[in-house]
Amino acid sequence: MDVVSYRGPGVAGGVSSGLGTAWRKEADSSSKWWFINKGVLEVLSAKADKPKFISMLPESLIEGHYGFCNDFLWPLMHDLPQYATYSPENHEHYRTFNKIIAEQIDVESIGRQEYFIQDYQLCLAPRWLSALGHKTVLFWHIPWPKSIPDEFVEPLRELASGLLGASTLGFHTPEYAENFMAFVSKYLPGCKVNRSSLIIENSEEQARQYMRNFARAAHKSYVMQQHIHNRSRHGGPTKLLVHPLGIDFEFWTELRDSCKESDMDQRLINICNSKFILSVDRVDYTKAVLDRLLIVDRFFETHPEQVGQVSFVQVCGRSRPGLPAFDRYWHSCRSLLGAVNNRWKVGDWKPVDWIEHSLSPKDLSYLYSNADCMLVNPVRDGLNLTAKEFIACQDSQPGVLLLSPGAGAIHELGDYSLSAAPGDREGTVASIAKSLNMPLRERQHRALKMKTILVSNQLSHWWTAFSQVTRVPDMHLVAREEEDEELMRNLG
Repeated sequence: MDVVSYRGPGVAGGVSSGLGTAWRKEADSSSKWWFINKGVLEVLSAKADKPKFISMLPESLIEGHYGFCNDFLWPLMHDLPQYATYSPENHEHYRTFNKIIAEQIDVESIGRQEYFIQDYQLCLAPRWLSALGHKTVLFWHIPWPKSIPDEFVEPLRELASGLLGASTLGFHTPEYAENFMAFVSKYLPGCKVNRSSLIIENSEEQARQYMRNFARAAHKSYVMQQHIHNRSRHGGPTKLLVHPLGIDFEFWTELRDSCKESDMDQRLINICNSKFILSVDRVDYTKAVLDRLLIVDRFFETHPEQVGQVSFVQVCGRSRPGLPAFDRYWHSCRSLLGAVNNRWKVGDWKPVDWIEHSLSPKDLSYLYSNADCMLVNPVRDGLNLTAKEFIACQDSQPGVLLLSPGAGAIHELGDYSLSAAPGDREGTVASIAKSLNMPLRERQHRALKMKTILVSNQLSHWWTAFSQVTRVPDMHLVAREEEDEELMRNLG
């Protein structure tokens, strides 16, 4: 099974990093990874060291696609429509981007293939690849929103129909799957949703119309357009699979055990020789960084005895520079950071130690294993793998995990973490204070319970769950094998 992703293997953070690890370990020698690198579509074979060049994409297309993903889809999917800006031009770039990727992959492929797709940047690709006769599985790694403003329904309707081109559609949590089914039931009336079996029967006419649109837009001859018509999966069912993304548990525990203070940067050594509360994310309005800084300020207001005794360490890089909403949020956070540090600093000590550059996994494991607690408090987020990495790195003197109800990891780890809702400033301050005073026995109990959960759903389990489903025959494709053979005979 090939992987199709906006980012390639080895890219730090989120799904690409974990998926890259699983792919390298589990994929067979024939598997490939298709991805975009600096405006170029590339493909990397599982056993190769360097990717192969496929095609260069126009800069305007890359920029328009990027704008649609980040100005529109990202805030909308996180239930933050106030940040969303819809551009018809960028929407068309998004469509074209997905079509071109599907076409190029099809041209390079030999026969029918199976593809694992991830990233919200490619949610039309399942329908396009399906129209070209391939079978796809897609993992939707961000939330699906609880509600959609009326003015944004139409573009989301198209995207949902694109996702339903996949034979299997994966979600991180039951809530995201339920939100998606509710959207389909309300806005795609031709589709039949079975909530008990998690199967969506696609609308035959919608699928055919989507295929016709693709054939008209495809850069192919009339004869090839007829071939597209005959290869399409007209209205086949889509199975929803709820399976949270795990981590490579052994990797993080081994990394923790191999860490030596002598190998660390002096700044990290100084941090870890004092009490500190850790957060690892990027400056994104979905991560509630601004709320976190206000919580820090309130914490020292209500616990002045902790001034100079405990610090907040933010590993927090800039996100999506050049996009207005993200730039404004970045400047607001940096301004508030300065105000909080100026208000509470004592001598050389400051309340917030902000690390703007990214850290290696080894550096992160050193911070994870020494932190007194980990604060993961997004407004809304899909995965929150840093929470899992933190737990994997705990030893006999574990720290405490604080999780927002909006975090994707809350469904697995919520019973053994403390609440840290960004909108509940007083409640989160109380949780921080509780974590700093929690008895060792309770900390050990919570950490052990969460480790048990993580071990039972590691990265390899997640990969197996999605890779195995492609081995189940898709009867819509099987039924059309003879049609394709007949068509090719007629084409000579």
